Amino acid sequence: MAKPKTNFTELTHHVVRDAAELLSLDQIVARVLRLSGGETTKNLKQTVRSALGQSSAIIYTPERGYGWKSRVLNGAVQRLVILEADLADHELMIDDFQRDLLQPNGPGDHTYGVRGLPQLELAGGPTIEVGPIPRPFEDDLLSLPDIFWEWLEGQGAQPGDSLLLSVIDAEARRYGLCYEPATARDEQAIAARGQQVVDAAVSFVHRARGRTMISEIAAHLNASGIFHQTPAPPPFGDLWTPEVWGPIVDEYDVSPYMLGGYDEMAEGVLNQMLGGAPLDLSAPINPAGYDEGPIISVGEHGSYQGDLGVDPQLLQARIDEFLKTPDQPIPADDPLLPAICTIFAAMALPSPTGSPYLASQLVAFFGDEDEILDWIEHGAELGMVTIDPAYEALLDEGLDIIEQHPESGPRSGTSRTLVLRVTYRYKPEFWREIEIADDQYLNDLHLAIQRAFAWDNDHLYSFYMGKRPYDAKTEIGAPSSQNRRRADILTLGDLNLRAKQKFLYLFDFGDDHLFDIQVLKINPKAPPGVYPRVVGDHGGLLIQYEGEEEEDWEDA
Repeated sequence: MAKPKTNFTELTHHVVRDAAELLSLDQIVARVLRLSGGETTKNLKQTVRSALGQSSAIIYTPERGYGWKSRVLNGAVQRLVILEADLADHELMIDDFQRDLLQPNGPGDHTYGVRGLPQLELAGGPTIEVGPIPRPFEDDLLSLPDIFWEWLEGQGAQPGDSLLLSVIDAEARRYGLCYEPATARDEQAIAARGQQVVDAAVSFVHRARGRTMISEIAAHLNASGIFHQTPAPPPFGDLWTPEVWGPIVDEYDVSPYMLGGYDEMAEGVLNQMLGGAPLDLSAPINPAGYDEGPIISVGEHGSYQGDLGVDPQLLQARIDEFLKTPDQPIPADDPLLPAICTIFAAMALPSPTGSPYLASQLVAFFGDEDEILDWIEHGAELGMVTIDPAYEALLDEGLDIIEQHPESGPRSGTSRTLVLRVTYRYKPEFWREIEIADDQYLNDLHLAIQRAFAWDNDHLYSFYMGKRPYDAKTEIGAPSSQNRRRADILTLGDLNLRAKQKFLYLFDFGDDHLFDIQVLKINPKAPPGVYPRVVGDHGGLLIQYEGEEEEDWEDA
């Protein structure tokens, strides 16, 4: 009987779970090798690295190393400030930081990590079971039984007092909750602790170059040890103000929602359009739509101008009728509904159907430019737009195109080619010159770069036609990305490149391997042959992962 194949993912988890201390990558690899009895893979370090990166049970911090997340969190303490509405409505809100403590492996069941609902041990009171933890961007209310509110009332809680949530044993689902009156707080010490948290969060986001999200910020800070110190700092939401995250959003051109912030202007428009808030009527209102065609009046909200392919008199009459009884949604089978939805959406009015707009509807109304899609995604993050299958299909269209791309084989005739020098930004002595046909795709160039540097092609990538990475305006994403401009759709010829022109290639959004690409020359009639191909190189072997030894790559 054949010997069962070693499960290196299982061994990796076994090593980290059983370690009393946090480990470096090399320490984990050595222990995995020992447990496997010397059995290895083509590149064991990369195998282990991949298992670590895909695990929700293992957390990594640059300062401390890899650890079993539910154990690393033990001892952390978070502060919740009691609001008047909490006491009046018997509702307790949690944020991403408390969510991460209570559900350290994220929503759903996982092969590795904790299982079951948290148990809250109330100081001087009973132990209660918490209900299912709300998912991000959903209801942030923590489900608590009536006995909790009886306990809190017995403490004499007042608005402004605090609850201190502590992790006793996350693996066993044990948490503590104690009451702290405002009069017992050392405000100066708490403020100092808050500044430490802000500094740590800003440092983490800068290290990620803005390509992170609030849940990752929470997971990192919770595991970093900063919440294991006393006194507990203020709630993160009180610290993470526009003055803090605003400059970061501007520097990296990222969505404020992803970093736990908000876009006041976009949120106002979305609230108007999707939440039913009245428009600001103090400003002059010009007709929405186009500059020609019939004008349709929408009561006090203004007017719309444009030809929607229906009888304008019937359309006006139907809108007037709806405005008299706006609490009665227009049914889906009404033949005028598409035209009315177009008008209402263009005027930032709530949907006349009584439900949020579908994302695919907004694309139909406003187009599919990157800015529009970003705006729609922001609306979805706020729970104000429904991402429907038609919209997902729109994002996915073109994915099948990659299967239709011909394999790179010998070309029998001449081709128009470009010779590109691809230089590693941080070690410019390492470069490759690649000749590629202009009818080949950016994804072909990506694969050629990976082969030229003998890298693993194990991460996402993007090309940027401007001078800086992470610029959404110039980005061409990988085939699996949701970018409208993708590397499996655009060819080199589509870029209209000229000699000496430069652009960027960024591989691995964690390690941020940045390459400068320059067009050295253009061959209008290159001879038959296989393209893309390497036609020049310098610098020898470029190690993909920091800390790798050359022999690791020679064995790969």
